[in-house]
Amino acid sequence: MNRLIAAIVTAALLSAPLVAGPAYAQTPVRVGAKVVDSKGKAVGQVERVINGPDGRPLQVLVRVDRILRTLPADALMPAPDGYASVLSRAEIASLPPSE
Repeated sequence: MNRLIAAIVTAALLSAPLVAGPAYAQTPVRVGAKVVDSKGKAVGQVERVINGPDGRPLQVLVRVDRILRTLPADALMPAPDGYASVLSRAEIASLPPSE
């Protein structure tokens, strides 16, 4: 069930108009950067960035409550102290843990 939810959320993120789009995907994502939700509340920290074949960020592993969660790189937008996610903290925490 969690994988189904993750697939639905990922599909929604990839088509959501709130993301910064392909131009942002060319911007490097910093490991160790803070991640907040759209309201500015702390979500977690970037632990790892997985780049696609073209070298652009594809997925970002974010540590939330000591558990790694995988987000599409397009789900993160630059914020003053790191990155803001288009997902809420609860939505990210409901994603299946990363391996």
